[in-house]
Amino acid sequence: MGFFDIFMNDEKKIKKHHRRLTNRDAQDEDREASAHWLADNGTPPALLALLSRFDMALDHQLKDATEKDLIQSLVLHQGTDASTAVRQWLKQCKVTARPLTLLSDIEGPQAALDVAYELLMIERDQDPFKPEKKKKLLIWLAERTDSRSVESADFYCTDFDEGVRYAAAEVLISEASEASRQALERVMVNPEEDSNRLKVRVMDVFISRRWTLDNPEAVTELPEGYAVQGNRFAKVG
Repeated sequence: MGFFDIFMNDEKKIKKHHRRLTNRDAQDEDREASAHWLADNGTPPALLALLSRFDMALDHQLKDATEKDLIQSLVLHQGTDASTAVRQWLKQCKVTARPLTLLSDIEGPQAALDVAYELLMIERDQDPFKPEKKKKLLIWLAERTDSRSVESADFYCTDFDEGVRYAAAEVLISEASEASRQALERVMVNPEEDSNRLKVRVMDVFISRRWTLDNPEAVTELPEGYAVQGNRFAKVG
């Protein structure tokens, strides 16, 4: 602690360590010291400041990952006392994977899934030109199996952003259910879908899983090298 810190109230100290923790130009050991100070403080504002490190990235990827591992460990050490701060942070953060993992470790996988769905519902009403958060949520969801994911992903298959639509399709692909097959077929019969990358990904899944089409006549404008043969997709040429 610096000499003048004794004249600061708790709020000012938290702001000071928050600034240093998220300062790319600060020394590594100074950022680490601030991380430990915030964790030792342990109040909700201090934990929010600690969690904010997840939204900052260093150019040195290994160093960045090491620091984020430290933050994750410090928050996890707080146990259930950190739940409120983690949940609050997830509503305002840009990068969701580590906070969701933390919530899963603290409260269980089901709690993390519930929050992910809540956040995806909130994102429906957000600026369509800021797609990163919903895309990251869908990418996280694609690594898990849960039947509720089909409804969330199906909605985002018509999103304005191609990256979001692709991530939504990956959620449906990972679920591999009849409901997800139907949702992926809707992607292929959507006349407004103009992403060849997305169409090829979906068709390759249909081919590899030998899935059939309910309405093959509704599929139009396929990328080169693909066709509908009977009620299935096929590679041609």
